Amino acid sequence: MNRVSILSLLMIAFFLSHGMLAAQNDVIYRQNIIHPTLLNPAITGSEYHPVAALSYQKQWLGIPQSPYSMLASASVRIGNFDFYNPRKLINTSNLKSRERIGLGLTVFGDLNGPASQRGINLSYAYHLSLDDARLSLGLSGTAEQRMVDESIFSAFHPNDPILGYSRESYMLYNANVGAYYYSPGLFAGLAIHHIVPSSERTPEGMKLKPDILFHGGYLFSALGRPRLEISANVRILDFSGFEADLHIRSYIQEFHWLAVSIRSYKAIAMHLGLKISAVHLVYSYEANLSNMVWYNMGTHALHLGINVGMRRIKGF
Repeated sequence: MNRVSILSLLMIAFFLSHGMLAAQNDVIYRQNIIHPTLLNPAITGSEYHPVAALSYQKQWLGIPQSPYSMLASASVRIGNFDFYNPRKLINTSNLKSRERIGLGLTVFGDLNGPASQRGINLSYAYHLSLDDARLSLGLSGTAEQRMVDESIFSAFHPNDPILGYSRESYMLYNANVGAYYYSPGLFAGLAIHHIVPSSERTPEGMKLKPDILFHGGYLFSALGRPRLEISANVRILDFSGFEADLHIRSYIQEFHWLAVSIRSYKAIAMHLGLKISAVHLVYSYEANLSNMVWYNMGTHALHLGINVGMRRIKGF
C-alpha cells in the first residue's frame, strides 16, 4: 500500500496545482462517478445486469435560485452465448450476440437561472471478449432542448431593447463515440462527444468543436474482494477548456464505499455509497475551494440506483 499512498499524493498535488486551468463545469460530466455512461457510451452494459438510477443535484446551497439538475438512467446487457465457437471464431452457422450488446437510456434536466436544458441520450455498446478482459465500442445520440427565459430579468431602464422579455427555445442534436477496455482490475477509455460539427446558436463563423475525454483507473483487490480504486478523467472541452477529476474510492465489505473526488476547477467532493440488497444509495457533497466557499453551503447530490433482475454478481 506504500506505492498506492505515494501515487495518490502525487496525483493530488498535480490536480491542486493545476486549479488555474479549471473552467465552468458541465452538468453532464459532473456526475461521472455515479453515471459513467454519460462519460463514455462504450461503458453501457458493462455491469452485466440491468441497472436503473435516479440522481438529484443542488449546487451552491444557500444561494437563492442556485442551479440544480436531475438525471435518470437505465442500461441493460442483452443477448445469449452463441456468438463464438470454442476456438474463438465467429459461429457463422448460427450467429448470435452472446451477451455482447449493451443498451442505455439517460434523461437529464438542468436549471441555471434564466437558462435551462433538458434532453435524452440513447447509447449502444458492443463488448468483445479478450480472455479475462473486455473491449467495448460505443455510440450514443443526444437530443437536447435549450431555453432562455428573459421574462425573469428586471432591466434598469424600462423597455431595454436588448431584452425581449420572452422565452427562447431551440433544439440541438449530436452524437458521441467511445472505446472502453476493462478487466477485473484495470479500466481505461476514450470518448469523443459532439462529433457532428455544428454552427447552430454560435457567433457567425464559429462551429462547436468536439469534446475529448480520457478516463481510467485501477482497482486493487485482496482475496478477490475490492479494496481500493484510484481513477481519473481528463476532459478537453470546446468552450470550457481543460477539466479533470481524480477519484479515490475505498470499499467497505466489498459493496459499500467511501470516495474522495478532487476537481481541477478548485473543488473537492466526498461520496458515500451504500448497497442494501439490490438498491444502491449514494450521497455526495462538494465544497468549492474558491472565494465562493464563503457564500454557500456547497453542492449536494442524492443518487438512488437499483439492479433490476440481477442475472450475475460479476461480469467476468
